[in-house]
Amino acid sequence: MVAPRSGPETVRQQLPGRPVRDHPAPLRGASFTERIVAELAPHVPPLPCCRAALIEGMALAGEGGAPVTTRRVAARAALAILHADAIPASVERLATARRHRYRVTVRPPAAAGSPAAPASAATIPDRAAPAACDPTPIASPVPPVSSANLCCSRSRLRGVFLACGSLSRGDGPPQLELLVGSEAAAARVVADLERLDIPSSTLRRRGRPVVAVRSQAGVATLLSSIGAHLGRLEFESGRVVREVRSGVNRRLNAETANLRRSVAAALSQLEAIDRLERDRSRWERLPPALREAAVLRRRRPGDSLESLAEAAGCSRPAMAGRLHRLVAISGFSEEG
Repeated sequence: MVAPRSGPETVRQQLPGRPVRDHPAPLRGASFTERIVAELAPHVPPLPCCRAALIEGMALAGEGGAPVTTRRVAARAALAILHADAIPASVERLATARRHRYRVTVRPPAAAGSPAAPASAATIPDRAAPAACDPTPIASPVPPVSSANLCCSRSRLRGVFLACGSLSRGDGPPQLELLVGSEAAAARVVADLERLDIPSSTLRRRGRPVVAVRSQAGVATLLSSIGAHLGRLEFESGRVVREVRSGVNRRLNAETANLRRSVAAALSQLEAIDRLERDRSRWERLPPALREAAVLRRRRPGDSLESLAEAAGCSRPAMAGRLHRLVAISGFSEEG
């Protein structure tokens, strides 16, 4: 039996109509922000007030009170939420210079006796209409309203992030930004963040306000509050990697600096010993302890102060003082 060949020439076969996927499409090759949006989009809040708050949050990123986003998955999530409350809505694609934008528009209910609007792929289907012989009118759905509860603040922030949020990777500095449509919308977002004890700041970019969260704890709390638990875990793992890398770099830099200073001090001590040995009169006048320290340094040029002190039977500060006195007597500067 011949084993199948592997390598660059191997062709991956695919059955017609059955695409091969290594992992879910929303996560394949996606950025950190896209993975969080893909995690948040399928969730529909169970309470009507939270659903209304989520739509309000998406509208904070738009213009004129309608949710506007550059993300198709966010527009689909808005349609699913409105459909859960039997509210007719449609999505309009706006062609702009940089990228397509999607605006979610709530359609007014059809009047009694008027012909039904044609269905489209981007329109939420209304509830099933009664038969023509049934004279009972259809009650228009009453759109829910958000409340002042904390759950609605979380849902509103979820909607803002779905429509216009961005977050840097966990292995970099924390940087979460929410690009909103007006100063009033920015104030509303900041108020919801304050209810969750999340510090934030407001700045302007290209004429639009941006609410930014720059703290590690604030970003982590916000991700957990809006329901991005997998994103929180990925953010925390990246933070741990960054902290470990920073700690290793700091320790390595400190040890390198200490080693550089130790080598420079040993070279200056050897130079001072050479000067004293060339002047026999000065060498003979040295105290026995200093001559012993000079001989040990000459025999062990690469040893540390601890090893020299152990060989001389003294403490490390005493050995360091003797070597420093040798350099001072020779007139050689350790900084030179």
